[in-house]
Amino acid sequence: MRVSVSTRWLQLGTVAVLAALYVPTMIEMIDVWRTDTYAGHGMFVPLFSALVAWIERDRLRAATGRGHPAGIAVILAGVGLLALGTLEQSLLLKGLSVAVVVAGLVMWSFGGRCLRAATFPVGFLLLMAPLPRAVVAAVTLKIQVFAAAFAAAAARLLDVPVYQTGVTIELSSLTLQVAEACNGLRFLITAAFAQATQRGVPRKLVLVASAIPIAIFANAMRVAAIAVGVHYIGPEAASGTIHNWIGKGVWGLTLIPLILLGLLLARTGARTSSRLKEKVA
Repeated sequence: MRVSVSTRWLQLGTVAVLAALYVPTMIEMIDVWRTDTYAGHGMFVPLFSALVAWIERDRLRAATGRGHPAGIAVILAGVGLLALGTLEQSLLLKGLSVAVVVAGLVMWSFGGRCLRAATFPVGFLLLMAPLPRAVVAAVTLKIQVFAAAFAAAAARLLDVPVYQTGVTIELSSLTLQVAEACNGLRFLITAAFAQATQRGVPRKLVLVASAIPIAIFANAMRVAAIAVGVHYIGPEAASGTIHNWIGKGVWGLTLIPLILLGLLLARTGARTSSRLKEKVA
């Protein structure tokens, strides 16, 4: 495959123009990543995508072909999304446009086959975009209420006197309020595990998506453990060392179903691949 010098210079010039165009958006996102705990993982997303691309560089190089002009249309669509995000003052739309533009650049420079091979690292860039705080607040409030209700029900099963209303859990010695709990870095760890253990993109997405309900249930278990701990140990179970160890212990238990699911998906994928090879043979 040979690319004309003029085309290559045009592509490099386009990259330079787009990089300059996205400077204000990146500065805005970096500020949100620094100040919002729910978006803090965003700064690691491009690094992780770059690492995945580097690890899979041989596969991506093998998929490289002649650039497809349709990539230009994808780039323009991404720029249009950036313009809409700027007009609506939506950092979410501006962040999503980054992944669209990168996808267009890959297709234009290296072809559609290379873009398909790079689906995971390019698609993963979508997670750079921070969700609007209003959306996060609305979702997390429901998760907080669920965690409080679950903790109260678990405490009653253990004969612990408790009264729960909304996000508040009233015990005989202390009143607890379920705080917002979200760690995007753990989600990235799940994505890394999916990338390392799964071959097909669908299985990777299934494993990453499964982290969401597992994390919600794990947080509810954490709150329940703290409530029971306060009753039997004392208020110190709600803060300090005991509180931290409860959190770490529950997080460790969260890994078990994720690992088991990952192994199951990997084994299923291996069987499917083996059957396809047998049919071809």
